Amino acid sequence: MKISIIQTEVSYKNKRENISRVSSLLTAAKEIGDLVLLPELFSTGYIFNEASEIHELSEKFAGSQTIESLQSLAKKFNTVIVAGIAEEDNGKYFNSIAVIDESGLIDRYRKISQTNIDTQYFSRGNQLTTFEHQGVTFGVAVCFDLWFPEIVREYSRLGVDILLHPSNFGGEQSLQISRARAIENSMYVVTCNRVGSDITKDLTGVYRGCSQICSPDGNYLLRLNDAHTLATVELDVDISSPKQVIEVDLNHERDAILSQLKN
Repeated sequence: MKISIIQTEVSYKNKRENISRVSSLLTAAKEIGDLVLLPELFSTGYIFNEASEIHELSEKFAGSQTIESLQSLAKKFNTVIVAGIAEEDNGKYFNSIAVIDESGLIDRYRKISQTNIDTQYFSRGNQLTTFEHQGVTFGVAVCFDLWFPEIVREYSRLGVDILLHPSNFGGEQSLQISRARAIENSMYVVTCNRVGSDITKDLTGVYRGCSQICSPDGNYLLRLNDAHTLATVELDVDISSPKQVIEVDLNHERDAILSQLKN
């Protein structure tokens, strides 16, 4: 399974330019993975002066021009694209992830955790999302979600082999947490962070890049700097092996611990 990370510099509020930047990186790439991961809210930016600004940029996923553009790219490059897009649904707004192949939208995830920024703009999601591609089971967690082991633990119970982690973060902590979640849940964690900045009257968000891929044993298979770039890595995913940590069956031991604590 080959995965490409597009660590893009987001053009603030400019959907057309952001899609063009993704297209240019894909066109120039020597190799494109079976799946391409983009950052959280890759087409709009993350921090705004008013909630109305991101609400106006949000899209219904049925008929979304952004999804249609990514569908064309997925078909052209024979891949699946997973991308952060602001979503509007029946008057509610979500920090969402779209899973797109050549046929269009095949799944979505809505961010469950909320930072102080998210609470100003978005409603919470209320369910996890898993999907299969080439026999591998994927899950999706957005940025701050990874800080909550409850979310990733449930993905592990659902048999997720690779956790996709689109992000907009500027600090170091998420990188460390990403590695910890990979080790404790016996799964790959693929973090795709953006670069660049969002500048508002009250706050400036500066995004560090440093996208990375951690293996289930905690090794770094990829660590990027702060460049606007595409990188592709092949992951050796053993879908037949039960989830283990230090040769202990992970789910069996979790159940035993929870049972013991209830006594």
